[in-house]
Amino acid sequence: MVDTAESNRSDISAGNSSVAEPARRLAAHVTEDSRQFVELCAGALDPAGLHHVAAYHRGVFNYSVDILDALDSSGCLPAGLETRFCRDLYIRVGRQLNFLLDRMDRALRPVESGRLIRTVLRLGEASVFHYHVRPGEYLTGVSLGRENEEPGDRAMARLATRFAAVLRQRGLNYGGFEEEPKPSESDRPTRTAAPGPTGKEEALHTDRLGLLGPEADRIRELCVEALSSDDLHYAAYVDPRAGLISTDVLELAELAPYFRNITRPGRRERYQDIAGRLPFVVARMNHSLKAVLPGRLTRTVLDVDEGALYYVAMGNGAFLLGSTLHQDRVFHADLRMNMLANSVQEIIKERDWNSN
Repeated sequence: MVDTAESNRSDISAGNSSVAEPARRLAAHVTEDSRQFVELCAGALDPAGLHHVAAYHRGVFNYSVDILDALDSSGCLPAGLETRFCRDLYIRVGRQLNFLLDRMDRALRPVESGRLIRTVLRLGEASVFHYHVRPGEYLTGVSLGRENEEPGDRAMARLATRFAAVLRQRGLNYGGFEEEPKPSESDRPTRTAAPGPTGKEEALHTDRLGLLGPEADRIRELCVEALSSDDLHYAAYVDPRAGLISTDVLELAELAPYFRNITRPGRRERYQDIAGRLPFVVARMNHSLKAVLPGRLTRTVLDVDEGALYYVAMGNGAFLLGSTLHQDRVFHADLRMNMLANSVQEIIKERDWNSN
């Protein structure tokens, strides 16, 4: 199938934006039957949130909508890049991500947390979103400006859920933005049904490979402090040159349902394996996307069926790796990871200042 867009099917006006009419680009093979979905995408755009959306099927571009013309007039687009060129670049982003994240999905399967359903990438001041809609069908989005990342991400979650509703399917709880009610006491694991620790301190497990000294001790304390039985269940600081510090509360009795097919030590080993692979994966993604978006990859959220993994670059190759097993707490665990990253960054700045 040829991945092209007919010139007379580009930049079609038919929306109701009060700021600027979204530009629409449709590939030659797209029929009128897709119009409802195109307009759903157009309705998700907002200057203070989501700026570009594109749809793909098995890696082939179908259509895109954007409000880049409005951003161009306000000076928000990357300097020196024309609107049409940015539009082409963001479509290429989707093609690249469909390939890269398919490989990432396969790499995450051994953790036994399900499919990769949502990915958030921060490159410089831009945020890129990749949402799984149904087998072989994906949406990608772009928000420019760090302040637009969360509203853009939420808009993508609502959009993907609306796609599912039109298809009469149950939507996925992308990002945990639609919080599920907590289980009742009768549904909670009991000591008889799932023996084990019930509190954070009792369940705490730590590992350390290298990374000795006061600075490493402070980072370990911050990781432990960030853990929560409600959301962030694993937090690690990794320096590929010096070692790893990992902390977790995976031993909690209430997490027993997530260990039907994998043991707790087994999951820790998989996380450490992922930590060992991530520097190469991030380098490959930076190489693949550097011609498409300025800046380096500093933050990644890999949202799976059961929870999410978080990557935050700390500079000089070091990074934080976090995980939650609760899908309805993905966003809250993300907030904890951001706070942890800010605290660890202060330690690194202090170290660098003292060494100069």
